[in-house]
Amino acid sequence: MEQLVRNISPESTRPLRHQVLWPHIARTEDCVTDTDFVEGAIHLGVYCEDRLVSVGSLFPTPSPRLSNAKQYRLRAMATDPEFRGRHCGAALVRSAITLLKEKGVEVLWCDARLHATGFYEKLGFSMLEEVYEVPRIGPHRCMWIDLQGA
Repeated sequence: MEQLVRNISPESTRPLRHQVLWPHIARTEDCVTDTDFVEGAIHLGVYCEDRLVSVGSLFPTPSPRLSNAKQYRLRAMATDPEFRGRHCGAALVRSAITLLKEKGVEVLWCDARLHATGFYEKLGFSMLEEVYEVPRIGPHRCMWIDLQGA
């Protein structure tokens, strides 16, 4: 199955965000983050069979848990349940890593839901020990990858 990763609009991320991440939000058009339109924001989508099946957003945001100078955050990553296990999410993260390395970014990090930590570990991310609660979503861990060594 051919996968195509490309830049997409923040609006294009909303249906998958709603379906996969935030079904508790009443309307798809309300599945917006406070960083969707910040300077330097990047929204990526994976297309399979001309269908948008995975989304993720990148923002120039430092983690309070990490000390590296130039950081980006991966946020609101979602893959259509019909396409899970087909490496669409991995393709998105690998593309994000390549893109951010070219920009000279030092670290990519995310707040990972506990059930997703294995996914990120397989892609080379490290995990901080602390487990913390994201309101209305559940327990998470900070995961990060050193892009200079990746």
